Amino acid sequence: MKNITFSLLLITFSTYASAQNLIHQIDSLVTLKVSEYELSGNVLVAEKGKIIYQQSNGIANSVTNTPVTSASAFHLASVSKLFTSIAILQLNEKGKLNLNDPVKKYIPELDNGVITISQLLSHTSGLADYQILEKPYNQDTSKIFTIGDIPLIINNDKNAFRSAPGEKWSYSNPGYNLLALIIEKITKTSFPDYLSKYVFKPAGMLHTYINTPLIKVNDPNRVVGYDYLYFAPWVLQRADSLGHNHIELHHIDGLIGMANVVSTSEDLLKFDQSLYIGKIIKQSSLDKAFTPIRLNNGELAETGWKNTKSYFGLGWCILKDSTYGKVVFHTGGMPGAVTMFSRNIIRNQTVIVLNNITHRSTHNTAMSLMYLMNGGKAQTDKKSVANEFVRTLTKHDINTAWAQLNSIKADTAHFYLDEHEMNMNGIGMFFNNYKAKGMEVLRLNTVLFPNSANVYDSLGMALADSGDKPNAILMYKKALAINPKFTSAINALKKLTGD
Repeated sequence: MKNITFSLLLITFSTYASAQNLIHQIDSLVTLKVSEYELSGNVLVAEKGKIIYQQSNGIANSVTNTPVTSASAFHLASVSKLFTSIAILQLNEKGKLNLNDPVKKYIPELDNGVITISQLLSHTSGLADYQILEKPYNQDTSKIFTIGDIPLIINNDKNAFRSAPGEKWSYSNPGYNLLALIIEKITKTSFPDYLSKYVFKPAGMLHTYINTPLIKVNDPNRVVGYDYLYFAPWVLQRADSLGHNHIELHHIDGLIGMANVVSTSEDLLKFDQSLYIGKIIKQSSLDKAFTPIRLNNGELAETGWKNTKSYFGLGWCILKDSTYGKVVFHTGGMPGAVTMFSRNIIRNQTVIVLNNITHRSTHNTAMSLMYLMNGGKAQTDKKSVANEFVRTLTKHDINTAWAQLNSIKADTAHFYLDEHEMNMNGIGMFFNNYKAKGMEVLRLNTVLFPNSANVYDSLGMALADSGDKPNAILMYKKALAINPKFTSAINALKKLTGD
């Protein structure tokens, strides 16, 4: 009897030690990401619905110095598409629609009579992304687009479809705007009201809602989105303070179906668990959603990169690596929000990462947490040369920053250099109390990427804002010499020269 008792104690201790080691590994990864200024937000890891790790880091609002807490509500960006998928599948269960129905059956004003609901869900309709909004936006820069505008915009754009339906996988936000419009037309109710009644409330998600410039919800727990984090203690760049984000955070932000759901990590766990018990949708519908779509040529639709390479089903990514079970997920990204909601449906494991700063490593961090949950290893991310340069420049001076740049840019095993990141860092600094140093970053980018029209356009913008009209004109002309159709440079040059 004593031997049996001792064995049970040994097993219990071993299990406890293993669990503690896992929590230590998870915490070490999260702590690393916070220390490297890549994470300001909430991380939640659960198994069988029980939270085994939960951590809040960073600032929810830098003006009021409010910290992120477990109650903080985040814009989910494209993770919002999961709720659109659930709503469509609910209507399919009720016989209100068929997934193979042509979209035109429910949106008769749409000219295209071929694409189906299933193809919109799976991003295989061939419909382009938000490039289709560029022309109508330029015609009326004060307009906030709604889902009711999308059919006519598609009809008026001869390039609205990039490929034949079912030919290839191509991400399309407007496709999910059309799905939201279908839901409204079938149910005769608004999309936000439908989600609230048939998804959020039944799942117990009492802190989840849709928020847009046209549907404003006053929530003191909602975080502010920041584009860049330079260094602790939290020098943050508001995403909505930067001009290049204006179209996405204002003009497109009135659109629903593809984004604009706001939620908490704990509400998302409730959503996750409700899917296991058929509370809001049948298992048979989820099975369809979690089955990779086949293209016209018989191949499976694929997406993702690095450790998030996946197939795509009806609104869900299905991780190609099935070593640890079947992992389904969706990522999200917009200025001031990067998110990931991941589920191992074989082992009932959940990983939720909600970040209120724009950082490219968030998705890999979330997937690494899922790997750690199953005895795997965290993925190693390269560091950003742009971010390292800007942080050093902000803390010190241009000479120190240049010295560091020269020492790390050739180390491609550990660092990567991205034109867009350097450009956005420079613009962010320029318009937020670091004018001179921001200009240095923009000048540097023209040296690093001399064949890019965009870097000269951005430098021209900064020079024009500083009152240096002659050199601003030179930069815009340089941008147009590289790309004669660069719209922002054309418009800026006309404004400066009066031509």
